[in-house]
Amino acid sequence: MNAVELLKKYQVGVKDFSRVNLAGAVLSKIDLSRINFCQAILTEVDLTEANLELANLSQATLDLSNLSEAKLTQADLKLASLKSALLYKTSCANAKLQKANLSQAIMKRAFLRESDLSQARLVATDLTQANLIDANLTGADLTQANLSKAFLQGANLYQANLAGVNLEHAVLTGATMPNGKLYNSSVSSEQ
Repeated sequence: MNAVELLKKYQVGVKDFSRVNLAGAVLSKIDLSRINFCQAILTEVDLTEANLELANLSQATLDLSNLSEAKLTQADLKLASLKSALLYKTSCANAKLQKANLSQAIMKRAFLRESDLSQARLVATDLTQANLIDANLTGADLTQANLSKAFLQGANLYQANLAGVNLEHAVLTGATMPNGKLYNSSVSSEQ
C-alpha cells in the first residue's frame, strides 16, 4: 500500500491500517485522527504537522520518522519504536507512551503534558524545553537524556534512571524523584 491508496481509503471511512507497511511515505499536513496504525511499519515516514489525535500507533515502528509539529494528543503509542525520530514541537498531551522506545529522538519543545511515559526508553533523547508537566515517567530510562530547560512540575520520576541526565535550568517543582521524594525547587546544575 502507498500513501495515495491509504488516503483514498481513509477518506471513505476506513480507519484500520494495522500492520500496513508505509516505510518512507509522505503523509505531512494530513488529518489521520483516530487511525489504527497498530503494528504498522512507518520507518522514515514524513508525518510533519499531521493530525494523529486519538490514533492507535501501539507497537508501530516509526524509527527515523519526522513527526515535527504533529498532533498526537491522546494517541496510543504503547510499545512503539521511535528511535532517532524527530518530534520537534510535537503535541503528545495525554499520550500513552508506556514502554515506547524513544532513544536518541529529538523532542525539543515537545508538549508531553500528562503523558504516560512509564518504563519508556529515552536514552540520549533530546528533551530540551519539553513540557513534561504532570507526566508519568515511572521507571523510565533517561540515561544521558538532555532535559535542560524542561518543565517537569508534578512529573513522576519514581524509579527512573537519571544517570548522566542534563537537568540544567529544568523546573522540577513538585516532581516525584527516583527515590520517591518530592522535589521542591528548581535545579540549576547538571546532574
